[in-house]
Amino acid sequence: MRNLTVLLVCQAVTTLGLMVFVPIMPLYIATLEQMDGSSAGHWSSLALSAPALGTLCFAPYVGKWCDRFGYKQMLLISLCVFIASMLLMALGSTVYGFMLGRLLQGVSTIGVVLTAFIGYISDDTSRGRSLGLQESAIASGALAGPVLGGIMLDYWSLKPLLLTSAMLTGVAGGILWSKLSEPRKAVPISGLSFFGLRTVLSDSNLRNWMLAACLIQAAAFAFVNVFALYLSARFPSGEAIASKVGLLHALGWLATMLAAPLWGHLNDRGEPRRYFIIAAMGCALSTGLLVVIDEIWLIALLRLGQGACYAALMQSVLLACSRQLPASEYGHVTGLSRSFMVVGQLAGPLLIMLLLPVFSPISLVWPVAVLFFIGGLLVLYNRTACFSFAEIRK
Repeated sequence: MRNLTVLLVCQAVTTLGLMVFVPIMPLYIATLEQMDGSSAGHWSSLALSAPALGTLCFAPYVGKWCDRFGYKQMLLISLCVFIASMLLMALGSTVYGFMLGRLLQGVSTIGVVLTAFIGYISDDTSRGRSLGLQESAIASGALAGPVLGGIMLDYWSLKPLLLTSAMLTGVAGGILWSKLSEPRKAVPISGLSFFGLRTVLSDSNLRNWMLAACLIQAAAFAFVNVFALYLSARFPSGEAIASKVGLLHALGWLATMLAAPLWGHLNDRGEPRRYFIIAAMGCALSTGLLVVIDEIWLIALLRLGQGACYAALMQSVLLACSRQLPASEYGHVTGLSRSFMVVGQLAGPLLIMLLLPVFSPISLVWPVAVLFFIGGLLVLYNRTACFSFAEIRK
């Protein structure tokens, strides 16, 4: 229990640092270089995608290293790299330095290690609850980040906030070193192995889960990039638009924070597939309705609904995949799952960048809704029962 509490606190602190500027990325990029809205939108798409490159390359290996060398050691290394990336973004004065910091942030793979650690120390009957609490910790950090980031950008500067986040992460690392204990290593099951991508591609259940995770993450990151542009187009004469974007994003994360433990509870006692489908369709509906909404309070209600539904998605993917593989391979499958997710993180903003010349900022919410919908359909066609370990024998 102590390990879980410390890890959840670390998750909240690192997420705060991640989310300070992400919802207002196009607006922040414009403060680094003198550029028009279209150029800022293109650079923000690249900045949102940049961490995916590092995570995509390192996540599967980091997961395997967690299984082999220990979770505590890998977490401390990841935290050091993450702090370096935050300092680079805070102290850089050009868009190129900022982009380098974003790339290094992905290399840290901090989210991969935290997710693998939390799942590994939880037993089969409570892993859904633990992943739900992690989702709440992510949401709590993301709840404060957009509000603080929007206000600071409108009225001062983001750099002091980024430096403070880096220092808080360093404090969290010190606590981890003194309080966290290494969990007992799981004994591999004789005759069973996980062959990474080959295992995933050979089984339709795992393959559909991974592809659905990719599409959902693409939709989420595309929406982050679209929402600031959408709100600026919907209310062109509005004041303090960055603060409004931050507050509306915070509402979504508030709903995620409150709903995530409930989804985790349901997953422990039911079938993650069912709840994933319900939540994915809810995200698609709440996103698509933005096209016909022009009242700020209605947009706020849709963000609450979207956030509550989003809370179920990633934790359901991770839980469903973990139930199909032995505990000794948990880090590896978590790393591979995150690799599929960051492919979506990379593809979503780039898709928006390609569609910017074709769609208006308001109409760009349609592609996001379609991505959520297709992700739900993929899991809908999965088999209800998980395959047995015997199916991945050598």
